Amino acid sequence: MTSLGVRLRRGAALSALFAFTLAIVGCSDDPVAPANQEIVIGGLFSLTGNWSSLGTASQAAMEIGIDDVNAYLTDGNSGMHFTASIKDTKLDPPTALTAITALKDAGVEVVIGPQSSAEVAAIKSYVDANSVLVASQSSTAGSLAIPNDNIFRFTPSDTLEAVALVGLMKADGMATIIPFWRNDAGNIGLQVATRELFSAVGTVKPGVQYEATQPDIAGALASLKTQVQEAIAERGGTADVAVAHAGFDEVVDIFKAATGDPVLSSVRWYGTDGTALTEPLRTDATAAAFAREVNFWAPIPGVDREASDRWKPIADRIAAKTGTQPDAFGLAVYDAVWVTAQAYLAVGGRGHAAALKTAFVTAANTLYGASGWTALNAAGDRKFGDFDFFDLSQSGEGYAWTLRAQYDTQRGVLTRVP
Repeated sequence: MTSLGVRLRRGAALSALFAFTLAIVGCSDDPVAPANQEIVIGGLFSLTGNWSSLGTASQAAMEIGIDDVNAYLTDGNSGMHFTASIKDTKLDPPTALTAITALKDAGVEVVIGPQSSAEVAAIKSYVDANSVLVASQSSTAGSLAIPNDNIFRFTPSDTLEAVALVGLMKADGMATIIPFWRNDAGNIGLQVATRELFSAVGTVKPGVQYEATQPDIAGALASLKTQVQEAIAERGGTADVAVAHAGFDEVVDIFKAATGDPVLSSVRWYGTDGTALTEPLRTDATAAAFAREVNFWAPIPGVDREASDRWKPIADRIAAKTGTQPDAFGLAVYDAVWVTAQAYLAVGGRGHAAALKTAFVTAANTLYGASGWTALNAAGDRKFGDFDFFDLSQSGEGYAWTLRAQYDTQRGVLTRVP
């Protein structure tokens, strides 16, 4: 085993950043020495489609991560240099498959992204059959938690998110929830996990599913309204009835359509990671006002607030490139770049698929990065996960995402932020 102390620096700015201890474990008794290898890491992000706020943050995080890896390697004389090849998927599964096929044809062995579980599901068979390693920063569907495949996820699966979400609902005194979800793998998984956990403590209505593309929002809201009315009648009021929404940026159109409806605006709404911190919702005055009216809180994997010296310098650099602060998903992209670099250093470069996969897991299990510990469970998903809950607060004439609570899934503890 060889230990490498990573000195992240980029002139004077990087000299003040945190240092990692990177455990690089060789997967061969006689590793192949690299000879000035140019290694391309692929990126599949939604840059112009749904959830593009995460896509642009992910692109920036990947570019910064590669800059930092290369800065480190110039001191280590490794013979390797990393570059990125990033493609826009628009959060569309067929586009993601086309893009990863092109990356593989160009010789790419590791791809960071895509963002959604629907995209990951679309590429899974291809990457498993073609020895491509995939590290998604934000796919959560439990249906994709499969041991020994080529899909790794640097975020917890939907099971842990549901634990946090239901924990908040219980603390808020909710007795009945009506699920309302987008028809794709990740959001189906979230509503299934939330439904199962909440059923042990309260009532779950059948709920309403809407299509991922060209959804009939008016029709879906009409069906939702009927179930909300039934729940209010059964509970004798609105205080402990809530809508549990799982979706992406289409939440803006949903909230705008629901604005002014006396039934839909009378109950609490909860969101999921696909709507937490989303810029389209924050910047749309009508949708944001509805979110405020229904006390809309949404969870997202959190970062350790006491370790800000590790992640804040990276977050600030990403924000300088994008104009907005990244969330834990964006920071996970930065960490995935480092894990990938460690794996390549361990095996001596390109062309060692089986060894690279083993080294990738080893590297992930030993890194405490910008997003925290990246250790993986048996299914290749992030092993640990705590969640931050945000809502939209009034900020002058606009709105701002504000941290309201944190949930520790290991201890089952909800802490509200004053």
